[in-house]
Parts: sequence; structure tokens; C-alpha cells
Amino acid sequence: MVRFFSVLLLLVLSFPTFAEDVKHNLYSYPTATGMKIGAVFGTLPAINADDVLISASTPICDHVEIHTMSEENGIFKMRKIEKLSLEGGQENLLEPSGYHLMLMNLKAPLTKDETFPMTLTFEKSGEKTVTISVVKRGNTSKND
Repeated sequence: MVRFFSVLLLLVLSFPTFAEDVKHNLYSYPTATGMKIGAVFGTLPAINADDVLISASTPICDHVEIHTMSEENGIFKMRKIEKLSLEGGQENLLEPSGYHLMLMNLKAPLTKDETFPMTLTFEKSGEKTVTISVVKRGNTSKND
């Protein structure tokens, strides 16, 4: 009986940790052998109030950069930005033609159907760990 309550207590106390690692609609595409960069797209975790994404990290690369893509005089330019302002109660999207997270100096190629953890750090909300799914290009569904 004591063992049962010990296990139950352990589960209850560790629930917040499990709750933080919630799958969101964040994904990446497979990369070719030797390719050292990748990107993360999709919907960021929901937030109730305006906040700012100040950094991201993952063990699969040296560092993660927040980038924006914009068109200037018919030329698309990608630039690193220091932080990303987010609107509370809205879907905050990461997409190839807009804001996205760049995985710099990948330690190994990303392969279809694998997942990896990423920690997002917000100015007000603190850290949230999410799971990124690697899906084939053109498919943002985790079921294919």
C-alpha cells in the first residue's frame, strides 16, 4: 500500500513536467546528409497574454536563431532578429515566408518521423518544452 501511494505521489508531483512537454503543431523538414541548417515552422504554444519569444534551444544543434523573411524590391531576405513579439489569444505562426526558428549547425541530419525536444523561452511565461516532429515536405500532418 505504501508503494502504491509513493508511485501515486511521484506521478502527481511530476505532472507539471509532463504537461510542459506537450506536442504543438510545430514541425521541421528532413535535411540532406551534410546539411548543417534546418528550420522549425508551425503554431507556437498558446499564450493568454501578449508575450515575447526571446530564445529557443535544442540538443540537436549548436544554437537556434529567430529569423524573419521579408521581400524588398522583389528580393527575399532572411534576417536574424533578437526576439519575437507574440499576441495573446491569437495563433502565432512560424512559416517559411515569415518568422521561423533556424537550427544552426545541426549535429546530424533530420530524418522523417523523428522528433526532438525544443525549449522556448518567453519573457513573461518562462520556459516551455515542446516536441518538434520531422515531416516530409509539403505535409504538416504528423500522421503521414
